[in-house]
Amino acid sequence: MASFSFSARWLNNATVRQTIRLLVSVGLSGLVALITRLQEPGWALITSVIVTQSSITETLSSGRYQLVGTFIGAAVSILPITLLIFHWPLWQAFTVAFVPLAVLASWRPNTRMAVVTLMIATLFPTQDDPYLRPVERVLSILIGVSVSMVVSYVVLHEQARRDAFRNAAITVRKIVDILAHARDRDIDWLGIQDLNDECAASLRKVQAAVEEARRERWRPLEQRDPMLAALPKALRQLQMDSLVVARAILRSPKTRSTLTRDKAEALSAGVMRGFDWIITRCEAEAVSRSGEEYRVAAGVISGLPSENGIDDEIISFALHILKTDLTSLIRLLGEDDADRA
Repeated sequence: MASFSFSARWLNNATVRQTIRLLVSVGLSGLVALITRLQEPGWALITSVIVTQSSITETLSSGRYQLVGTFIGAAVSILPITLLIFHWPLWQAFTVAFVPLAVLASWRPNTRMAVVTLMIATLFPTQDDPYLRPVERVLSILIGVSVSMVVSYVVLHEQARRDAFRNAAITVRKIVDILAHARDRDIDWLGIQDLNDECAASLRKVQAAVEEARRERWRPLEQRDPMLAALPKALRQLQMDSLVVARAILRSPKTRSTLTRDKAEALSAGVMRGFDWIITRCEAEAVSRSGEEYRVAAGVISGLPSENGIDDEIISFALHILKTDLTSLIRLLGEDDADRA
């Protein structure tokens, strides 16, 4: 049991997981290249190293750029190869094709692999048919990209769902910081904006993880995991609400009190209990897709305080919006009917 826990702990390390994926990708690319008897299998290995990323999204993006650039470079390289057959000087024939590809790479940097392919097909001598070199290059890229994509989907995938909920908990903590500092009035509006920038950065990580989860399976995310699909939008709304509440509190003169001390403390404590429940719930989902003991949403919602009794209409309205969206998020996290298959 101790050995298993030790192994599992190591496999949860992102560096270890990516190292294993990379080794598997390179090994499989080399095996396929040998089976297909490529003359230069090294290019398939190089491609697998470049394309294999820590996420499916990045792997797909890198693989697409590799394929597009290679196809363009292979097609264009036919021109200088033909000119060389007609006894053109090497550098003249190469320049005719290189200049337009250099312009293309400057305009669209993601196509720079076309220049590399042109150089390989034109500048490196071969004893075989010169037209086979660009074809071989394309086959090598296809092998490297295909293997990398399969490995990214199958081998120790990062489990984007856990990343999404882990960053969701961080985002909610930052929202709480915004409200706490506004309540205590210990920073100005510029400080609140800085905190909001940090919150937005964390929220972007949630969105990226959700987009990654969409690519994990063919079935739409809204059908197999509606709670995860709706998470970014609910968090974004809560983030916006926190700014409205903070702005409303900071604009209210310090000398004018709209709440008794007991009422203010009860209101703050009730709202924070709701946020604490959300954080606990997200952290539970980040560990495993269960956490049944944290799904008592009805009790949490009933414990949220009322904004009645606040004389300042702006603060009362802002707190009402915050409470409404806070309730919506609690219900979302407390009622997960997603398919657990």
